[in-house]
Amino acid sequence: MKRHTLIFTLLLSTLYAPILALAHGDEDHGAAAKPASVANVAPRAEAQTEMFELLVTAGSGQLTIFIDRFASNAPVSDAKVEVESGDWKAVAQAAGNGSYRVSAPQFAKPGHYPLLFTVEAGADSDLIETTLVVAEAARPAAAAGLPGAGSMWWWVGGSLAALAGISLLLKRRRPGPSA
Repeated sequence: MKRHTLIFTLLLSTLYAPILALAHGDEDHGAAAKPASVANVAPRAEAQTEMFELLVTAGSGQLTIFIDRFASNAPVSDAKVEVESGDWKAVAQAAGNGSYRVSAPQFAKPGHYPLLFTVEAGADSDLIETTLVVAEAARPAAAAGLPGAGSMWWWVGGSLAALAGISLLLKRRRPGPSA
């Protein structure tokens, strides 16, 4: 009987060791792959000078430009804003509360776009340079290779099948009653 108990114990420890190894604490196992940051943020650029702060976002085929006074953070609503990028030039239209819009579908593709803004607000005028970075769409990270909940059921089912098989083998090997 001791032999059967030993075989049964070894079998159980072999089958359940991988499952039990997954159920440990928060130990550090070295440098893990960092998960991809998933953010739904529009491409943007920002710049500041002694007079103005500027934030640019690209989306829906247009640039949206927000301009504030650097010293007071007050929105600049009465400015003439010209935008240049390479051979492309345009004048942005006021959209209220310090924001301006200009049609710019060329900034939908991934890339780095140098921008030059000419801002004239009353007696103040300034040239502001920045670079709009449009990143490629984020791709979901591959699975980390850890067994999921579905694979746990395979372990449990396989273990139960192995136990049933061993149980049948042990019952067959028992000698019959002697007369």
